Amino acid sequence: MDFKSKPIVLVPIVVAIVIAAAGFWYWSKSKQVPSSEEGSSLGSEIFDKTQNPLEGQVPNANPFKEQKNPLDALYQNPFE
Repeated sequence: MDFKSKPIVLVPIVVAIVIAAAGFWYWSKSKQVPSSEEGSSLGSEIFDKTQNPLEGQVPNANPFKEQKNPLDALYQNPFE
């Protein structure tokens, strides 16, 4: 391949890459159309129904509040 034929091959490749990038950018922007009715879609209804109804209301159920290790009362560590 001589020096004169390289630009002939590279120019269409570069143009194809630029067109593909511009097409992908346009396609990704066209899919991001904001909905006019907020919260009325099926997905938002499912999301609302699956939220945690006990958020922040769960009681502390730790039976070992005072004692960090429940085996401390049964076994004394000889290396302490």
